[in-house]
Amino acid sequence: MTKTKRKRVRPYHSLEEIQMRKEQLDEVIELENQEIKRLWGQLTVNDEDLSRGQQIGKYIEYGIMAFDGVMTLRKLKRNYGSLLNIFRR
Repeated sequence: MTKTKRKRVRPYHSLEEIQMRKEQLDEVIELENQEIKRLWGQLTVNDEDLSRGQQIGKYIEYGIMAFDGVMTLRKLKRNYGSLLNIFRR
């Protein structure tokens, strides 16, 4: 039996309280949006900023990741007979 966690809802007694809470949430959402944009910008660095050696290193890293993925899928297929059997119980 699972317990569901209920959020405590703060009772609002006037439209002003609702408007204040809405403004607070808008500020929080805007701050989080700015943080996401900043992190996304760090994640997607332009290749123009990288030197030739760094670009080659990045391509080698991508190749290793692709090879690792293929080997993982091959191992799962060999152990389970089919990739669809992985999700069956």
